Amino acid sequence: RLFLVDFSLLSGLPTGHILGCPQFVTAPLCLLWLSPQRHLLPIAIQLSQHPGPGSPIFLPGGPGWSLAKLWVRGCHFVLHEMVT
Repeated sequence: RLFLVDFSLLSGLPTGHILGCPQFVTAPLCLLWLSPQRHLLPIAIQLSQHPGPGSPIFLPGGPGWSLAKLWVRGCHFVLHEMVT
């Protein structure tokens, strides 16, 4: 009932500029839990592929959780567009 979403395909992806501003992408890891009610819920997000002091793990309700979820959503979109 635990699932890991691995965006490692985005690691090292070159990005461009929009109106002179550089764009960024990351390769997060997102841990999901399937609840008894059959809801798929995120329970932890790490925004890089390599653990360590410079790569915190974000938890629901903790500082940065909303921003980490936004990064994962953005990465999901980028991966979808790259692959399909």
